[in-house]
Amino acid sequence: MLSACIMQKIAIFGSTGSIGTQTLEVLRAFAGEFEVVGLTALKNTELLAEQATEFLNKNGLSKLKNGAKSLHVQTFQGAILAPIHTQIENLIEQADYVVNAVPGFDGLAISLAAVRAGKTLLSANKESLAIAGRYLRAEAAKTGAKIFPLDSEASAIWQLAHEYGADQIQSVTLTCSGGPFRGRTAAELARVTIEEALAHPTWKMGPKVSIDSATLINKILEIYEVHNLFDIPLKNIHVTLHPQSIVHSMIHTKTGATKMHITQNDMKLFISYALHFPAQPVCPWPILRAKKSELTFDQPDSATFRPLQWFELHKGNPNFPIALNALNDFAVAEFLAGRLSFLGIYDFIEAGLEQFLWETPPRTLEETIAFHERVARFRLSSTAIFT
Repeated sequence: MLSACIMQKIAIFGSTGSIGTQTLEVLRAFAGEFEVVGLTALKNTELLAEQATEFLNKNGLSKLKNGAKSLHVQTFQGAILAPIHTQIENLIEQADYVVNAVPGFDGLAISLAAVRAGKTLLSANKESLAIAGRYLRAEAAKTGAKIFPLDSEASAIWQLAHEYGADQIQSVTLTCSGGPFRGRTAAELARVTIEEALAHPTWKMGPKVSIDSATLINKILEIYEVHNLFDIPLKNIHVTLHPQSIVHSMIHTKTGATKMHITQNDMKLFISYALHFPAQPVCPWPILRAKKSELTFDQPDSATFRPLQWFELHKGNPNFPIALNALNDFAVAEFLAGRLSFLGIYDFIEAGLEQFLWETPPRTLEETIAFHERVARFRLSSTAIFT
């Protein structure tokens, strides 16, 4: 446990979202261990103001506005309201821990700045780890930064590897609930609404991650996240349906044993683990106790949920996770805006993959970012055919 005499400084990017608010719940439970030096949000200024009033003293409060060149700077309850692109490095410089709870490709800049500054990065931004995880690890090796995953599946692998030894892992299995549409046919998926897609049966998540869970694209990104973080070959990473969402991942050891990570489906457990690693305090939240209930596993329906097919076809192609993420970021935004159907997300991504998978793969971080941006331009010019 952290010493009561040393307050660790923490900056939370995306503090008003699901992971951000749960991180603040963890900090309340361990009052006196952490000092918040920065909070940022996309648009929920009212909640951001409440958080700043509670957690910030004289430090920065930032508003993220994508593409903005400037934003009026005002004094707000003793904190500073400013565009995030002028605040990222400043907030990170003040922090010991950086929580990246910003979804999508926008989170890469935060992750990169954190590791280049030698900080401990707690990342819920699976996209940056899936796309550029090996580059982030290389930067961290230069600066002494640490990268801790907050995703329940990746965190579960991390915890099991720490407990039993990473060198003992032969393969891993990531679980997925199947989202709100588990068991639906393609014909049924053609009629689903935005509200239905957002209604995850077991987890409380933000809109982007909720849709990614419903399409199962979330699981593909997690596969690459685990691959890049733990050097596990893609062929040794498997996915199983687990509707109860209490087994978060499994490792299969060289001795033939399978070790499962089982907890309540509560993100605060994974956030607290990362904040306190390696020493752990007594958990202040309810633990999962044995009772009469089902524990079931099944194979996902890859014919209906097409991302699983894409992965099997293209997992050897370095362009695949980059193009997938770029296309998916936009397709999800279009779906949430009511301009694209649920199955239209799949159609749009497939069209983009056909265009970009066969280009020469990027060899550097800069080339990776440029390739992602090139896919982005394609998706913007092609949406009309799917509306």
